[in-house]
Amino acid sequence: MASAKSKLINLLLSIINKKRFLRKQFASGRSGLFSCPKPPSKIKRSCHVREFQINNRHVFTLRPKNKKENGKHILYLHGGAYVQTFVIFHWEFLAELVNKTGCIVTAPDYPLAPDHTYKESFTLASVLYHQLIAAEDNRHLILMGDSSGGGFALALAQKLKQEHVVQPCQIILLSPWLDITLSNPGIHEVNGFEPFLGIEGLRQAGKKYAGDESPDHYLLSPIYGSFEGLGKISVFIGTKDILVADTRKLKALADQKEIDINYQEYENMFHDWMFLNFPESKKAKEEIIGLIT
Repeated sequence: MASAKSKLINLLLSIINKKRFLRKQFASGRSGLFSCPKPPSKIKRSCHVREFQINNRHVFTLRPKNKKENGKHILYLHGGAYVQTFVIFHWEFLAELVNKTGCIVTAPDYPLAPDHTYKESFTLASVLYHQLIAAEDNRHLILMGDSSGGGFALALAQKLKQEHVVQPCQIILLSPWLDITLSNPGIHEVNGFEPFLGIEGLRQAGKKYAGDESPDHYLLSPIYGSFEGLGKISVFIGTKDILVADTRKLKALADQKEIDINYQEYENMFHDWMFLNFPESKKAKEEIIGLIT
């Protein structure tokens, strides 16, 4: 049963019509009110933060200040429908992972649509991954992302596999956007209950990110790529998220190939619920922390 706090948040989201607000943002490609492209001061108080650049884009590495490092290193790709940068919830979530587990997190502010397409984003992510794998044992390197960043993370792993590059030990996908075509009929069954994401706003954002490439290309929609030979995949998704239709498809396709996926579906949870602070959020974060401890 959903907690009282999660029910209240669902109600508030429906009242303020967050879906309509995000649809306008995604369609325009303008930075949102909650954009936070760099770690704020409170994150720097709890973590050591290093900033550097790749291809004129900012990249941030967070290390624990008050906890021994556990040897795990996460390459984190943020969500935002490929048109929005980090928000404060990303930094709070990443700092919590760092401080509770002792892991290191590296998170790039990768190129975004409409000024860029997926090509520039993958160029940066590939360079960064190769830098990390040159310095880290792949048994300790984790790919993680939320929403569009989750789709990006899975597609990057598929690209690395095709290029015969060593895989990360884990790929952790949080409310991942796996198919920018949004053609799964199951999406419409959830759309009326989804308080955050709208189909049309996402579709427009996806087209901007794709540029002149077909939207069913696996680098844009990794649901159409191969899942064989990748790092261990974990998926966290809520039943009130329109993207659940494609995570269920991912699970079914993996089952057909006898590929083991750690699939966690949370009843009545909405998009990226794990970034907030109510019982179901805390439970999901505990499971994620368990994967990287």
